[in-house]
Amino acid sequence: MHFGPDMLMKIGLDIGTGFVKCVSDYGAVRFPSVYVRRIHGLWTEKATEAVGSKASSLLDTMGATTISPIVRGRPDPRYYKQVDMLLAEMLRQIHKLAKTPIDADAKLRIVVGLPYHAFGYRESMVRVMQKVLNVETCTVVAQASGTLVDLDLESAIVVSIGQGTTEIVVIDDMEVIDGESSRWASDFVTKKIGRYAHLNVDLLHKNQDVCQKYARVMAENLAREIRDMSGQYDDRYAIALSGGGLLIPGMQERLAARLKEFKVVVPDDPVMSNAHGLYKLVE
Repeated sequence: MHFGPDMLMKIGLDIGTGFVKCVSDYGAVRFPSVYVRRIHGLWTEKATEAVGSKASSLLDTMGATTISPIVRGRPDPRYYKQVDMLLAEMLRQIHKLAKTPIDADAKLRIVVGLPYHAFGYRESMVRVMQKVLNVETCTVVAQASGTLVDLDLESAIVVSIGQGTTEIVVIDDMEVIDGESSRWASDFVTKKIGRYAHLNVDLLHKNQDVCQKYARVMAENLAREIRDMSGQYDDRYAIALSGGGLLIPGMQERLAARLKEFKVVVPDDPVMSNAHGLYKLVE
């Protein structure tokens, strides 16, 4: 389909500490949420700037300075320029997926997810979107709502294990009624291997012994927090697990084993689940 200026493109967007995840009318996009600025050499001050996959390929090169523009699920105020670049890269990749050209002035209808603890920044997030993208409407919802919609559920405790935080959010009849952002996030494990180990799943599997060891500790602590939250609601909700942390070897199995008294559900694609559900909310 060729989008003209009077038509809309729909986007569900989950901007995480580790990855930007997006589902659009043309398909899904996922790339590292990282920025690199590299000085080529002492003979010149000209620098290379990059975000996403290109930036991750420059991480270990000489003269590279690396920034993570998203902190605990929201834009770092110091790095709005880099956040703008991430959004522009998202749109570039969507255009690349399209089989026919998309008019540059085609308007966007976006639903973006924020972590529970960062929901007070929703107005700031809308302004960021409006600054960079040709937005007709931008709605900000709790990230956990995306997982729930993707699973075709209306009520559950959603546990979304991200790189910077793990969201434990109680949703009843599609209304967020409680939640917390746990510090027991996947970086507790991945940083034992390397600062940017989360960008390479193969690297995690090559270090299974380390992952399994720390996944056990993280699963025990997360399970305790989940039980505490569930107990406040008489354990009447199913537990929905999602997020990139489930890709850590041993994490999903160990966490499910410690929650065996609950009904535990996991989406087909736990990494992209939030974005898929957010896209459905646009529709």
